[in-house]
Amino acid sequence: MIIGTDKERKVDSQGRIVEWRVGVTPGAVERLKSLGHACLIESGAGAAAGYTDEEYLRSGAEIVATQSEVYERSDMIYKVKEPQKDERALFKKGQILFTYIHAGNRAEMLGNLLQREVVGIAYEDVQTAEGRLPMLEPMSIIAGHISQQRAYQYLLTDTGNVGILSGSMAGVPPAKVVVVGTGYAGEAAIRLARASGSQVVALFKDNFARAERIMLTYPGVICLKSTPDNVRVALYGAHVLNNCMTWPISMRNEVLIPTAMLELMDSHGIVMDVSSELQGGLETTRGIHTSHAEPTVKLAGKTHYVVPNIPAIAARSASNALVNATLPWAEKIAKGWDWRNARHGTPLYSGLTCAGGKVINPIIKEWFESISR
Repeated sequence: MIIGTDKERKVDSQGRIVEWRVGVTPGAVERLKSLGHACLIESGAGAAAGYTDEEYLRSGAEIVATQSEVYERSDMIYKVKEPQKDERALFKKGQILFTYIHAGNRAEMLGNLLQREVVGIAYEDVQTAEGRLPMLEPMSIIAGHISQQRAYQYLLTDTGNVGILSGSMAGVPPAKVVVVGTGYAGEAAIRLARASGSQVVALFKDNFARAERIMLTYPGVICLKSTPDNVRVALYGAHVLNNCMTWPISMRNEVLIPTAMLELMDSHGIVMDVSSELQGGLETTRGIHTSHAEPTVKLAGKTHYVVPNIPAIAARSASNALVNATLPWAEKIAKGWDWRNARHGTPLYSGLTCAGGKVINPIIKEWFESISR
């Protein structure tokens, strides 16, 4: 199979590039070549992550000058982000797209993939028999880690705050950090916050077993079920609120933390929203996204960070972590995986957004049909 990787071109509302990861590293090229596949890499695709064209060449890739040539010659496009508007016309009938697609709320993009009969396999929807989402997990860990790092920066005086240390020293209290969610992102934020010496309170929804493990693994962390009373207790005097909880679709008409509750935080508190869902658990960030170019916005008197693709700023580490997770599945696809013969419920089939001009993912299908009526 001919596998192509282009340079990411995702931009913010001002046209500034906000994605620096690369879908395929030189090491991944070497592996794919050893299996008999050809790899086309657009010139400069890995530059932001520190991978030169020469490294790709040494690994066995062919460097091509333009994005259009990558799409024209490749059987599979193996990348990071969903197709951008200028890229959608480049797809060929039957071409495989293996990336984060996030088709929900992107009707125009999905319509184009259907029109061109693209086989779209979304990283975010590939699910194992155990219920794991293997290609979301590493990015969640990185997002949780970076968000906590950034939160501590925003507490310092050079960012306009009053200067609050993460940890304690004799006579000086530590920062109080509230982490919402104990999943992969939440645990990463908890790990860093606890290691930094902060007072940490974690809010969880239903998974008592995981909360118990968190408390045993990170002594001193307090885990509370996210009832309104407990949320108020947790937020009182908090310097950082770090939301790492994906808000269930069934609860999208509710909020976990109303705007008024933010008044309980320290007056210089910071709000980080890793989930950054447009209908998430924080009332202040509903309908709000920021970007790496302008990462914060003032809402309800608090600085909010609502960047949707946080791992992009750790381009090298995130690219490696992503390839670790995606490459085994890319190998299966390149070996001859055919959606027409795949069993329903298998991991790659669960990741199938569209194929043969039809929407396959049942949740996306229901949404797309509802807006197409």
